[in-house]
Amino acid sequence: MKNRLLHIIPVFFLVVGSPLLSSAKTVTRASYWINRLDNPDAVVLTSLEIGALNRTILEKTDQMADIASLPPAVSHEQLIEYLLYDPIPDVTRFDLHGKRIKKEFFAKLYRNMNLGEVRESNEVKFAVVVRRADIRAFPTDEPVLKWPGSLEFDTVQYSSVYPPERVALLHTSRDGRWGFFQTGTVRGWMRLDNVAFEEREKADVAAGKPLVVTGSHVNVYSDRKLEKLLARLPMGDALQLRREKGVSSPWVVKFPEKAGDSLKWVNGYVDAHADARVGFLPYTKRNVLTQAFKMLGEKYGWGGKNGRRDCSEFVKDIFASMGIKLPRNSHEQSSVGVILAQKAGSGSGTEIAGALKEAEPGITLLGLDRHIMLYIGSKNGEPYVIHQFVGYRTGKRFRMVNRVAVTSLSPGGRSKRGSFKSRIRSVIEVIVPAGAKAPDQNRPA
Repeated sequence: MKNRLLHIIPVFFLVVGSPLLSSAKTVTRASYWINRLDNPDAVVLTSLEIGALNRTILEKTDQMADIASLPPAVSHEQLIEYLLYDPIPDVTRFDLHGKRIKKEFFAKLYRNMNLGEVRESNEVKFAVVVRRADIRAFPTDEPVLKWPGSLEFDTVQYSSVYPPERVALLHTSRDGRWGFFQTGTVRGWMRLDNVAFEEREKADVAAGKPLVVTGSHVNVYSDRKLEKLLARLPMGDALQLRREKGVSSPWVVKFPEKAGDSLKWVNGYVDAHADARVGFLPYTKRNVLTQAFKMLGEKYGWGGKNGRRDCSEFVKDIFASMGIKLPRNSHEQSSVGVILAQKAGSGSGTEIAGALKEAEPGITLLGLDRHIMLYIGSKNGEPYVIHQFVGYRTGKRFRMVNRVAVTSLSPGGRSKRGSFKSRIRSVIEVIVPAGAKAPDQNRPA
């Protein structure tokens, strides 16, 4: 990192462009972009249409799953394919201290994956996440870094999960400390002490409207006085209500607890003034932009590490607060909904440029190679986005941002890699593709 220029940008009025705008305070307000919309409160999709969109996303995204619909067992062939989705690295990697990781480390990891215990038919066991947990490519907490000192990029960190997400155990490590799980959005290794198991037929399916986290994060406590913290849950997370809030009394929710290896539901308490609501937000452009700007200035976290967000988790959480279940990674997010334009290989960007001119702010995602951005509108003919990102190159130097920022599409224009605009691979609208069917009314979307 010594050969990089680190440029710290103020959190509160964060605009990255070329040059830095004099109206920075204005364009970093959600209201500025909302007030430029013709009909910001029009419902983009109804709850039934959101269900249809969620179904199409689920059907086309390999890593995603409807946990309640999983079969009782997974075959040997399928499980081996899942476990070896990311092969053991055969290139140089570095540890937390910047030292080269020895081959023995990876050999030990491979043994702990316990592939010899994969049977012809492997029982699927169901569980609920009881505390925030990392999902890893391999059964280890040890960081595996691409470069010495690149602590922000742990290459075996996939994602993170929060209570009360339901997950499915497919396989167990040799040392018995790790499980290979299917979550709603990704498959990977998670420590077993982060879940409590339940019998499938006793799965406590939430009834009625949930309490939805609409702030960037909301705390859940174990006592009415809100003194003992149970969990800090992210935007879009949903808890089953036991009792609505009073004038000065908190919401009471069902919260999962581990009792031995079994699941126990206890009371959790959410401050009556917390940024949460009963039921998902309506899917409107106003709500999308309002939700996005609640996270402006928040620090970057690859794969959800340390409770932070990367680019795709930032986008996923925005839409989750409206009940839309986007994939976890940016590549898959770049193909959901309706694709307005897509550039493959070294194809022309003419179609992309045309789609940008017609793009609808608040419901349009711009996909780059390994990055995703939310389009929020244009100013003086220049498109603007809000996104969570590390930084960009200016010539041979790297300008570090490392947080959620409002930017034009010009940053990076003086580098070999090119500007954000030149690197856009897809322009998509988060709406229902033609022909998509709504889910069965008797089952959750």
